Amino acid sequence: MNKAWVVAAVLMAAVPAWAVAGAADDAIEFRQGIFRALEWNLSEMGAMVQGRKPFDSARFVKQAERVEQLSRMPWEGFVEGTDGSMQPSSRARGEVWYQNEQFNHLMDELGARSSALVEAAQSGERDELRPLFGRVAQTCKRCHDRYRERD
Repeated sequence: MNKAWVVAAVLMAAVPAWAVAGAADDAIEFRQGIFRALEWNLSEMGAMVQGRKPFDSARFVKQAERVEQLSRMPWEGFVEGTDGSMQPSSRARGEVWYQNEQFNHLMDELGARSSALVEAAQSGERDELRPLFGRVAQTCKRCHDRYRERD
């Protein structure tokens, strides 16, 4: 009988570890999916503002709106235990958690710059959108340079 209690206690103690590992994987998958969607939209928008692809105003507005929505989403996936040192599927550096104030500032900046891009896209021309798009892209790059492991 004592043995059964010990086995049960060990199994019950192991369940939270499984749940945490699963939650970490889910959080990483969530934020990486959002980042892939951001990249997909930003890539086409970049091609349009740079003249590598015909400018389609309606499409640009739609993608700018997506970027604005997506820009506010991945951050909830940056939970404790999901940095690259703890999870091989993550390229997030530990600084995300230790420099939280700076990281949050970049998150807020991306949201604000994305909102400005949407507003301009609804009434702007390609040449007017180029610098605003560039600011969004710069914010992404600054965050990657500081908080993402290099390939």
